[in-house]
Order: sequence, then structure tokens, then C-alpha cells
Amino acid sequence: MLLHFFNSLLPENFEVVEIVRQCGAVVISARSISASANCPTCDRSSGRVHSHYLRRLADLPFQDQAAAIRLRARRFRCVDRQCVTRIFTERFPGLVLAKARRTNRLRAAQTAVGLTAGGEPGGRLSQKLTIPVSGDTLLRMVSSSVHESYPAPRIVGIDDWAWRKGQRYGTIVCDLERNRVLDLLPRTPIAEANIAAKLAAPAKAATS
Repeated sequence: MLLHFFNSLLPENFEVVEIVRQCGAVVISARSISASANCPTCDRSSGRVHSHYLRRLADLPFQDQAAAIRLRARRFRCVDRQCVTRIFTERFPGLVLAKARRTNRLRAAQTAVGLTAGGEPGGRLSQKLTIPVSGDTLLRMVSSSVHESYPAPRIVGIDDWAWRKGQRYGTIVCDLERNRVLDLLPRTPIAEANIAAKLAAPAKAATS
């Protein structure tokens, strides 16, 4: 029953093998059950397994306890002899980014904490939420989320944002329709002038 419940929390093509408690954390052992994987270079599908390896991923907490996924992943041989990649690891875009050590849903939760509370305050809040992360890492996660590509915004909001609460403030620019961060800017006269110029440009274009 419990295995079925945890299976429902993972994307398709995953199977939960075991659930144990180690060092105060819930550790979920899982594996991919896909018959094949696509080469990231040539995009050819291959079912020729080369070897296996383990990935340990931090995940959202369960019942106020830290949780991790111990994922048994595979390396495949590319079937295209012209491809420069001979051996590749299978990707799990619905669960985790390549080479990442935290699941997508944990990364999204921690980024939301960083956007709401800032660096050091966000780090302290993350400890209470059982998704611990340092203030510096939170700032890097927020900054990386700013540069993800998506359609140009139509409605933009500007507000104060704390790099370090009570000491250093900047300006956050948001897409209000999609609830996404567009940029994080230091508070300087030049930066404020650039923001004013960018906001004035569409208005001038509309009246010309």
C-alpha cells in the first residue's frame, strides 16, 4: 500500500523498490522501467544498456522528515555509429535535471522561498520547512530562474527585494501574468534610470 502511494508521487516509468529510514531521513529507492532512452546528441533511441549507477536526490519532506530518492539509473550505448557520443546516461526531465542533486519539485519550492524571503532569511526559513539550503545557494537559484526563456511579458511589476534583509536592497522586476521573475537589479541611480527608460520605450512606440 505504501509503495503504491509513493509510486503515485513519481512520474511515469518509475518504480519504487524500497522505502527505509536512514539517519533521520526517509530514503526512497526507485528505478526507471523505461525500455530505452534517447541519446542527448543524436536523439536516437537505444535499448542497449551499458551499466548502472546510483543517483541520490534530495526531495520534498515527508511527514516533517527530510526525504531523498536513491535512483538506480542506467548508462546506454548509442546505436548510431556516426554519433560522437558512444555512451550516455538516461535523462529524467520530469523528475530531475541532468547532474542535479535535488528534484525539480524541491528546487521549485526552495526557489519560491528565496523569492519570498531573500537570501539569509530564506535560508533560515528553509530549515524550519525541512528543505534546508544556504542563503548563498538560494540567491544562485533565484538568479538562474531569472534567465529561463519564455515569451515576452505584457504586464510588468517592480518592487523592492532584499539581497540581505536590513542591509542590502535591490529591485525585482516581475512578469505579473505568469508570476515569474524577469530580473534582479542592484539599487543604483543608473539601474533606476535604465528601468525608467525601458518602461518608457513601449509607451513612446504606442503613441508614435
